[in-house]
Amino acid sequence: MRVAIIYYSKTGRTRSVAMQIKKKLVESGAIVDIYELRHVREYSRWLLHFNPRVIYDTLSGRSVEFSGIKGFNPEVYDIVIIGSPIWFGTVTPAIKSFIRTFKGKISKPVACFTTANIRSDYSLKFKEVLESMGYRVVLHETITDPEIEGELINEFVKGILKVLTSSEKPM
Repeated sequence: MRVAIIYYSKTGRTRSVAMQIKKKLVESGAIVDIYELRHVREYSRWLLHFNPRVIYDTLSGRSVEFSGIKGFNPEVYDIVIIGSPIWFGTVTPAIKSFIRTFKGKISKPVACFTTANIRSDYSLKFKEVLESMGYRVVLHETITDPEIEGELINEFVKGILKVLTSSEKPM
């Protein structure tokens, strides 16, 4: 069972979720590689959601330069997990750029998660975007507070393990 977790995190919330997922998967025997995307021209944390460049990049949907995927080869993984915070109702520019870059290159199952301040099913919207681009999304989840939603994260990991073990059974 080999897993890639690709995520972007500006404030640390999405990173916390990604690390919890990694820990639980490793405890279950999976080999997990983690890739934290970074904008080449990173945004300041100061008044993040009032930054004109953040607003423009996010709402326009334009591609941005990102780093953090050195050595990433999607074909060596059994599942790819993609995580993003929600900015202005959508995933971050780095994640949008990543999924455009790898469109048609990830044939393995994909799971996605989002982090947000409010309880809304942003991950369903993210799933629909991924599927419209040809990704095979098998699981999605929105997490508002990784500190108190540990059971939600556990269920997400159980779903990933179910996908991994079912794909290992002979056909």
